[in-house]
Amino acid sequence: MRVRALAVVLFLVLAGGAGGISAAPIVVTVEGEGRLVVVGDTGPRPIAVGGRPHNLAVTPDGRVWMTDEAAPRVWVVDPSTGSVEELPIGGRRPHGLATTPDGDRVLVASEGDGRLELLDAAARTALGALTLPTAAHNVAVTPDGRAAWLTAPGADRLLVVGLPGLALQRTLAVPGGPHDLALTPDGREVWVTLWRSHEVVVVGTDDGQVRARLAAGRTPHHLAVSPDGAQVWVTNHASGDVAVFDRAARQLRARIAAGGSPHHVAFAPDGTRAYVVGEAAGALIEVDVVSGRILSRTLVGRRPHGVVVLPR
Repeated sequence: MRVRALAVVLFLVLAGGAGGISAAPIVVTVEGEGRLVVVGDTGPRPIAVGGRPHNLAVTPDGRVWMTDEAAPRVWVVDPSTGSVEELPIGGRRPHGLATTPDGDRVLVASEGDGRLELLDAAARTALGALTLPTAAHNVAVTPDGRAAWLTAPGADRLLVVGLPGLALQRTLAVPGGPHDLALTPDGREVWVTLWRSHEVVVVGTDDGQVRARLAAGRTPHHLAVSPDGAQVWVTNHASGDVAVFDRAARQLRARIAAGGSPHHVAFAPDGTRAYVVGEAAGALIEVDVVSGRILSRTLVGRRPHGVVVLPR
């Protein structure tokens, strides 16, 4: 794909000052300060946890689960009360985190020893563990809850693990350094960022075959699929922008200059807003999905990383 062939390319400048946002509360992990920050219409509210809170996911009860790269544990936080629970796990250097669609279980992938753990979200207990053939980075669960897909950037592999039994089903070769991944709402495709080859790759979940390879930007890092499945937003860490893809057409539709080493991205449930973490800028950036206009920038702290939108 060539940029000159695009009908519309948006080059937007990071704008706006610190302040509140215009949608449901957003939670950001601030790895450099050992805390998370809840951002709502009244501004940011910090909750101290400790360690290096990294990736995160939210269960339907509104609790936020976070991996801690500094210790073999996850944190469980109730943003409404500020309560913090520490849950020890068996893996070393936990990184990737995902919940099953029903919110009953939480998956944690540990890079230090290639361990994948399945936790009971309500009981806070381990249901099982699997030692993977290689260290995994990020994890996503299929919409039907029957499988987990994981990236293994060191081995240039995607791993597919059956649920709830934790059985390795497939190992797929994907050159280019697969980093993050996201499944489409219909479960038919998984989009994967390749940070060494500066691409995203589209893989069919039925046969594991590559459907497309698309140029993204310099060092594509994380990505998210819009709730309606129409768009895929990819943060390009080194080039400081967000690439917006039309999922069905597999075409780049816009490029948003977010700045600040954009990291994770998440959508509001209604799909009207996207939230981008600017790691170097220490900011949460709110973007209007239709226009691509940056609506606000909220300063959250040193080296923010993950982001989720809380249920109302």
